[in-house]
Amino acid sequence: MLISLSILEYETELSKNLGEMEKTAAFNNILRLINTGKIHDIHVDVMRPPMIPRKVKFSIDLLRRLYEALHGIEPLTIHLMVGDPMEIINSINDFIYHKDRESVTIILQVESFESEDKAISAIKVIRGFGYRVGVSLNLPTPIEKMTDRIVDCADLLLIMSVPMGKGGQKFSEEALWRIRHFSTKFPSKIVSVDGGINPKTIVDVYRAGAKIAVVGSYITRSKRPELALLDFENALEKC
Repeated sequence: MLISLSILEYETELSKNLGEMEKTAAFNNILRLINTGKIHDIHVDVMRPPMIPRKVKFSIDLLRRLYEALHGIEPLTIHLMVGDPMEIINSINDFIYHKDRESVTIILQVESFESEDKAISAIKVIRGFGYRVGVSLNLPTPIEKMTDRIVDCADLLLIMSVPMGKGGQKFSEEALWRIRHFSTKFPSKIVSVDGGINPKTIVDVYRAGAKIAVVGSYITRSKRPELALLDFENALEKC
């Protein structure tokens, strides 16, 4: 089971200290966690209204700084909770070198698109830029929105186990049957899960078929984040 580190809880500190980001406690924690060798990638939740009302998280400038500081060190996953993902993509194309894009995954919300065809078109365009592309299904959205054709085009699936837009929420048991559904129907696809992941729920989602768990507040709110990360390894070893 791979761990993707969500840094949503660190966004405010990083944003307020953009010019000296590398000197912040938040960035130091990110590096310490990367140095454990137990993190698969850094997960960045880009939020914009109206999809996420009254929230703007991870500005283009902050995305640029994170890329500059981390490329070549740790892969990035950029999760676009936005109405117009191509607007963000066109902006990051200005600074993410083409040679680095294979280590960057872009995750699109299926809710960003009015139709299956538009979602598939966006996936193909973004992959043409050199990125890996995933698609995400929000917890309140019916599974029918994630069509077979969309799944076939994507590199991975992200199942939200909480309503998107806020860290620290409680895991919803409803996500488990969704994970089982997609991992059984599409065994060749990587299924990941995001929301409310702790040492208990990571075992549940692993048994349901998830291969990657996006973990945020359990680690990033801890006073000893490396030990919090170790809790997941211990839980999975017992399971």
